[in-house]
Amino acid sequence: MSPVRGSRWKEWNRRLTIMIVPHGTARPRQITFSVPFALFLFVFWTGFTGWATYVASQKFDYWRVKTNAHLMRIKVDYFAGQLKRSEEAMDEVRQMDRQLRTLLSMGSREAIIQGSSDRPVGGPSPVDSALLNRALEGNLSEPALEDISLQVRLFRNQIQSRIASFREISGTIDQERKEFRYTPRGWPVNGYVTSPFGHRIHPLTGLPEFHEGLDIAGPAGTPIRATADGVVLLAGWASGYGKVVVIDHLNGYATRFGHNRQLLVRRGDRIKRGQIVALMGETGDATGPHCHYEIRQRGKSINPYPFLGPADF
Repeated sequence: MSPVRGSRWKEWNRRLTIMIVPHGTARPRQITFSVPFALFLFVFWTGFTGWATYVASQKFDYWRVKTNAHLMRIKVDYFAGQLKRSEEAMDEVRQMDRQLRTLLSMGSREAIIQGSSDRPVGGPSPVDSALLNRALEGNLSEPALEDISLQVRLFRNQIQSRIASFREISGTIDQERKEFRYTPRGWPVNGYVTSPFGHRIHPLTGLPEFHEGLDIAGPAGTPIRATADGVVLLAGWASGYGKVVVIDHLNGYATRFGHNRQLLVRRGDRIKRGQIVALMGETGDATGPHCHYEIRQRGKSINPYPFLGPADF
C-alpha cells in the first residue's frame, strides 16, 4: 500500500470521542465511535425520518379525507332534511292552491292546458320510489347525493309551477275585483218603482213606448248614488232626461240617471260606487220627482232589475 493510500485509510478510520460532563460529583462519560459508524447513523436517521414523515403524511391525508367525508355526510343529511321539510310545505301550498281555485270556481292549470277534468290523480316520483326502496333495504339514513340533486331540480320546477299558478289566481282575483267594482250593483236611490223596464204607455203623450229604464220615485232632493266605479261621460241637460248624469264603467257597462234637480259631478270625474252624483228632481219629461235609472251594456239598454238586489239604504 502506498504511503498516500495508507494515510487516507487512517484518516477514514480514525475514531471520534464525545465526552459528557455532568453537573456535581458524577464522573464524566465518554462515547467513542469511528467515522464510518457516524456516517451510518446519519444515513440511517435521515432515512428513518423521511420514512416516518411519509407515513405520517399518508395518515394525515387519510384522516383529513375521512373527516371531510364525515362533514360532507352531515351536510348532505342536513340538506336532505331541509328539502323534506320544504316538500311538506309545498304540499300545504298545493292544498291552498286547490282551495283557492275551488273558491274562485277555477279549474287547475293542468286541466286547462290538457283539456281534462279535475279528477283526483297523483303518484310518487322516481326519486320517491328510489328513497322507498332504500328505506326497505335499511339505508334510509344514507341519502344519495344524486337523488338529492334530482329532488332539488324537481322541487325547483314545482316552485315555478306554483308561482305561475298563484299568478293566474292573482290575475283572476284582480279581474273579479275589477268586475265587481265596475259592474252596476244595488239601488241608485232610496225610493219605490213607479214605472218598470219594458213596454208601457207614456205618461205625458199617452202613446205606447218601450221604457228603457226604471223610474224610482222619492222626495225631491233625495241623494242619487253611483252603482259602480267609472268615469262621468256627461253631466248636463239632455232632451227628455232633463239634468242627467251618464257614467261609463269601463267594462262595457254604462248607467244613466235622469230628471235630477242638481248635478254634483262634472264630465271627466272618476266616480266610486256609492258616491252621490246628483239630487232627485223632476226636470225634463217628468210628472213628479223621481230618478230615471238606465243600465246599458255595449250601448244597448238592459233590464236593471237583476242588478238591483236588496236595498242597502
